[in-house]
Amino acid sequence: MKRIGKDAMTTLLALMMTLTALSGCSGTGDELEENDSKELEDWNVFLVQSESELPECDSLTNGRLYYLESDSGFRACSGGSWSEIDLTGPAGADGQDGSDGEQGPQGPAGADGQDGSDGEQGPQGPPGSDGLDGEDGTSFTVIGTVDETSDLGEIYIGNVGDAFYVNSTSHIHVWDGNYWIDLGNVSGPSGPQGETGPPGPEGPIGPSGLDGVNGTEGPSGADGDDGLSTLVVTSALSIGSSGCPMGGNMVRIGMDDDGDGVLSTMEVDQTMYVCNGVNGIDGNDGADGADGVMPTVMEMDVTVSSMDFYIDDIQQADVTLYRGFTYTFIQSDTSNSYHPIRLSATNDGTHGGGSAYTDGVTYTGTQGSSGILTFTVPLNAPDTLYYYCQNHANMGGTITIQSLGSVS
Repeated sequence: MKRIGKDAMTTLLALMMTLTALSGCSGTGDELEENDSKELEDWNVFLVQSESELPECDSLTNGRLYYLESDSGFRACSGGSWSEIDLTGPAGADGQDGSDGEQGPQGPAGADGQDGSDGEQGPQGPPGSDGLDGEDGTSFTVIGTVDETSDLGEIYIGNVGDAFYVNSTSHIHVWDGNYWIDLGNVSGPSGPQGETGPPGPEGPIGPSGLDGVNGTEGPSGADGDDGLSTLVVTSALSIGSSGCPMGGNMVRIGMDDDGDGVLSTMEVDQTMYVCNGVNGIDGNDGADGADGVMPTVMEMDVTVSSMDFYIDDIQQADVTLYRGFTYTFIQSDTSNSYHPIRLSATNDGTHGGGSAYTDGVTYTGTQGSSGILTFTVPLNAPDTLYYYCQNHANMGGTITIQSLGSVS
């Protein structure tokens, strides 16, 4: 809606004030209420609740003034549209201040406000004036050192200004006549490292140190690759062969590179010859040797039990003897007293229809005390003989005769 000009607003305001004055002169308040609508209508002022109830602004409503209760404002129809009428007068002069009211109760504390940002640093102020001169200090003289501060003691008989250097703290303590004053650490900063000095003379050899503890056994190493086999092949060489005129052996040595177990020509690394020597001249015949003595190979103890011979405690044992060797059958045990032992080529000897075999056989002593049958086996002895009791049948056993080779 268009707002009307200031002159129109002034005109309408004057019109309403005249209307109000006339209404006050014409009758009572009740009469005014009854004639409100009419008087407003006479002056083209109409009452509506809200802007939506305004009629269409046309030739019939042109120039009319409407009051809206919803916003306590005025609308005027002018030129085919409604315009808002501002009837606000000029501001009045300020009224006098009223008297102070009673203080109300204290409200709850408000929440703390956020911290403000830091302000910029201000410019540097001018230098201050010089301070007053200080009192003259007291000089001191370091007259010694102590290891610990406690070594200074609480009572000192000496001069004011005497000072001591404490080794453990590198501090200087000065006596002021009553107390020790700690002047703090007087050590300066570390100086630069000096150059390395020349080596000192070699010192004497120190005593041997104790043996160290054996270290733990390390892990087993990985298995190595299998090595190649070495092959050695020996070949006999006949007389007249190249390398060995008198014959001998050719030895070839090499690695089994292809692993087939056969030494090929390409695998031979070394060849050696072991040759027969030339036959020497026959030597002179040696002198005849002394006659040899047939050795005693075995002594056999003979005993009798239950009418059987026992040879070395074996009942009717089968005995093996060798041609050319000497054996003894010893009958010194008392069980042999009535049983002289004899040899025969027939089983059970004379009891079996045969006769005693006497080649190489001698008998000395008495059976049962010192009897001994000595038998040197002839080279032509039969393969089988028998031992038997001269006095009783079925007491003996078998003797097997064997040869070990030529014995002369």
